Amino acid sequence: MTERNGLRVSVGVIALYWIGFAASRLFGPHHVPHSVASIALNVCVRTVIVVGLVWVLMRASGETVRELGFARDGTGRFLIRTGLLALGLFVVANVVLNNVFSSLLGGGQAPPIAELFRDPREAPYWIFSAIVGGGMTEELARAFVLTRFEKLFGRSGLVVGIILDSIVFGFGHLYQGNASAITSGITGLLLALIFLQRRRVVDAMAVHALFDLMGIATAYALYAR
Repeated sequence: MTERNGLRVSVGVIALYWIGFAASRLFGPHHVPHSVASIALNVCVRTVIVVGLVWVLMRASGETVRELGFARDGTGRFLIRTGLLALGLFVVANVVLNNVFSSLLGGGQAPPIAELFRDPREAPYWIFSAIVGGGMTEELARAFVLTRFEKLFGRSGLVVGIILDSIVFGFGHLYQGNASAITSGITGLLLALIFLQRRRVVDAMAVHALFDLMGIATAYALYAR
């Protein structure tokens, strides 16, 4: 398979996934996961599927997953930079945007998912989900999507990829309410920009994982019994 044909196949797979996922979230019921363990199990399954597909599709276009950018700065600089970015993202998303959209769209009470933060003994499941699901899997998929659209369609394709990926990412959080879904969509856009700043998926992975861990700590502080 030529590189261009491999890219076409990748974009086709992405488009089919987006359509199916968006339809299920827009027209299906918004079920809150029934347990933290089930979330962690879902993360395991999703990670195997995503990593496998990304590896196969990148190989089909003559590339390797390493080309998404796994090199990093020295440990100290890397931790400081990604830590500050995660903190800034957390403030923008959860302190500013979520409050603004909650006031505009209604809400303010504890979200249904708060019930999953009652028992601190389940925190390891959340930590695993944040690092593997949020940090690794979602950012690997995002970097894959953006680079496929850019390589096939150029700069305009990259812009379209960022917008559509952010919208679909927001759809994935509709079960938390409309305000959270919009905030998550904007968060996805900012994470895309973090990846594109240095073309290093490892940066976005670290920022996303730390961002989610901050959210988990905050949720336990607010809702744990």
